[in-house]
Amino acid sequence: MNIIKNAGVCAPLGFSSAATAADIKGNGSDKLDYGVLVSMVPCEVAAVFTKNNVKAAPLIFAKERLTSENKIFGILVNSGNANACTGKEGLENCRILAEEGEKVLKLDSNSLLISSTGVIGEQLPVNKMKKHLRDFPELLTGYDEEFAECILTTDTRTKRLAVLVETENGAYVIGGVAKGSGMIAPDMATMLSFITTDAMISEENLKSCLNSAVDESFNSITVDGDMSTNDSVFIFASGLSGININTEKHLREFQESLNYLCRELAKEIVKDGEGATKFVTIRVKNAVSKDEAKRCGMKIANSPLVKTMFFGEDPNWGRLMACTGASLVTMHEDKVDIYFNNLKYVENGILIDKQLEKEAAEIMSEESFTITVDLNTGNAEAEVYTSDLSYDYVKINADYRT
Repeated sequence: MNIIKNAGVCAPLGFSSAATAADIKGNGSDKLDYGVLVSMVPCEVAAVFTKNNVKAAPLIFAKERLTSENKIFGILVNSGNANACTGKEGLENCRILAEEGEKVLKLDSNSLLISSTGVIGEQLPVNKMKKHLRDFPELLTGYDEEFAECILTTDTRTKRLAVLVETENGAYVIGGVAKGSGMIAPDMATMLSFITTDAMISEENLKSCLNSAVDESFNSITVDGDMSTNDSVFIFASGLSGININTEKHLREFQESLNYLCRELAKEIVKDGEGATKFVTIRVKNAVSKDEAKRCGMKIANSPLVKTMFFGEDPNWGRLMACTGASLVTMHEDKVDIYFNNLKYVENGILIDKQLEKEAAEIMSEESFTITVDLNTGNAEAEVYTSDLSYDYVKINADYRT
């Protein structure tokens, strides 16, 4: 597997994208906020959505289209408006925009999906969006930087990645873009990700691989513990490489490559967390099960006290111990070891030496570091990724709508 520089969802064969500034928020901005990702052939498609009981209209619309026998060619995406909590009108607006997109792009009926992100509770400016949508055919390109930009909200940078996977029968590509900065929590987050591949893979295998990849990437990150209404990850497989990967060996290679791509995009989301100054890996090892290891890691990663401790660069290990116990996993206080990077700071639940505090604080002064909690109760482990909680997080979210 090799990384393709400066590439994303248009790197695999058959995909193109377009983006425009439609002023969806209605504040006169010239920011790119409306885009389309489309394949020249119908795709196998899989998706994972938020588990929030309140789901935005685009998710409901997409789920309906994906459970039918429709041939899917692509997806329309906007930022600035979540089209969530918008009732029947919100769903009807999805249908209107999808039908208009299919018409101007000369695609089959029922072949476009919809995805949105932004402010909750407001109707989409449909007429304005229809007008700008008609520009897409002339804007379509095999370069996806502008598409990656049009999905951003409070993000400070685009998130794109593509990898080349070589097999004995030839090579195929997996590419992806993502957005996310705040309201980031498992199942999933205020995040969107769109992934493409030109590998030939069955719908069943595509779904299985995506679910597995999401579990250890987008569902293993947290910025503030809030779950959104719009979180979605879509993967589109055009098959245009001609490389059939529906065998155990090739599926394993595809899974490893997809895991890598999703994990790197997920890490970029955390690094771009609203007001974040730290990227922290929480590793929980020697737990009785992977589920318990992840639960313990997430309890630590979501703690406001721990996150402010990261921001203050204070090795207050007692907060880590308290969260470990509060996660209610199988553990014994007198068996827990804690590391800051490779520095063993706590052994058998007791601080080893107060003189180590300066070294631990120096580790926490770095932009990225790892906290390892060794439960010493089993042999399972998990990693989750989080950020600190800074003054700027409050500033950004206090006036999000204005």
